[in-house]
Amino acid sequence: MATLDIVTSVIVTLLGLFYAYNVVYLILGFFGKSKVYEETDVKKKYAIIISARNEERVIGNLLDSLNKQNYDKKLITIFVVADNCTDNTAKICRSKGAICYERFDPSKARKGWALEFLFDNIKRDYGIEAFDGYIIFDADNVVEPTFVREINKAMVEQAGGVVTGYRNTKNFSTNVISSAYGFHFGRSILTRHRPRQICHSATHLAGTGYCVSSDLLKDGWHFHTLTEDTEFTMNCVSKGVEIGYCEAAEFYDEQPTNFFVAFRQRMRWTRGRLVVFFKYFTRLVKGMFTCKKGKKWANYDMLSYVSPNALFKLIISAIYPITSAIITLASNQPLPYMSWLTAIGSSILSTYLMNFLQGILILIKESKHIKCSKLKQVLYLFCWPWFDLINIPLLILCCFIPVKWKPIIHKDTTKIEDLTNPKLASENSQQDYQEHLPLCKKHTSFKQLPDTLARDYSLVITTYKDKFLKN
Repeated sequence: MATLDIVTSVIVTLLGLFYAYNVVYLILGFFGKSKVYEETDVKKKYAIIISARNEERVIGNLLDSLNKQNYDKKLITIFVVADNCTDNTAKICRSKGAICYERFDPSKARKGWALEFLFDNIKRDYGIEAFDGYIIFDADNVVEPTFVREINKAMVEQAGGVVTGYRNTKNFSTNVISSAYGFHFGRSILTRHRPRQICHSATHLAGTGYCVSSDLLKDGWHFHTLTEDTEFTMNCVSKGVEIGYCEAAEFYDEQPTNFFVAFRQRMRWTRGRLVVFFKYFTRLVKGMFTCKKGKKWANYDMLSYVSPNALFKLIISAIYPITSAIITLASNQPLPYMSWLTAIGSSILSTYLMNFLQGILILIKESKHIKCSKLKQVLYLFCWPWFDLINIPLLILCCFIPVKWKPIIHKDTTKIEDLTNPKLASENSQQDYQEHLPLCKKHTSFKQLPDTLARDYSLVITTYKDKFLKN
């Protein structure tokens, strides 16, 4: 048993050292400031790339926000691939000035294949070199009016490569599911994108809101895994391509509000990242030694980022009790059930506390970006650690259950004006105040609350009644 304890301690220590630099990233992300790119007279020409499948409810809002960019409209062309659509997605896109290609191939119903189809059509009809860069969005996004201008500043100063923007959540306030995603992407800003930029290192891409220089797409798009964004990231970094971050280029993304939909999506993420890890492991290790100076660290960082931390935890958690059980039974000793339960409980508690503390830092640092009342933010803070607590169950299931890409139905029709217009937000807030304050003050234990807090509490009560009591 003593030898087993030593071996386990050595493995845990090595894994701790492998991930230790993330503590430095957290400190840099919290206390540091993102780079502000300088204004430029160079105006590049961009193609907006959107993959959509039955998105008639939301894609109009994205196109409206893109058409309101404070950038020369002659330098922006919007392309949409209506991928296996059975609704009016293509019709809506064309009515709003987008160039829409329709694709029907259920056997390859995945975003990576849809993007390949769209880029192949652009190459045939226009030529990839007709545009300086390609900005990729999901159909449920809405975009700040300054997005393209800010991305252009970053692309000019960086001289090509890839640049990703600030991914915000447009339905953070809906419930504990969507808010957990909001915390997750806020954590990416705090502990990944911002510190990497400060350290002049490449960052990762997260599906949407990023711009790719045309020279990187001259041969088209050939990334088809369940997580094509992660695959593209690893391919770029292993080749020494710069992936920058532009915090001023902000956009909003709709997140799942149903646990089963979220669980299915996370299964896809987990399986996809696992495939990408094994596919690019040797390339990233090689890049740590062969890439140009300044790019080697990015390969190590991305190897750490894409590595299945949950798998490592699972292996360590399984090997120790199984081996100790064999040794214990061989020596006719009782099995240490309580020790196992204590270890499991400690692991769950430490994960919860770590996420909770990260959540506090996220609420402090990213407060100006979060579109949600302060009371709800506090309530969701206590709930969001579930997002990481399901990592090991997800890993186990995705190893034994077939995982397929399935579209997520988007219903949030929030417009960019609803998120960025202070006057409108104030009017909506005042309306909520008038409508819900009487309901809140019926709860006698809250009668002495300040009106602003009472208003927020009333909204939580109303949401609870609408979403749960009716069921």
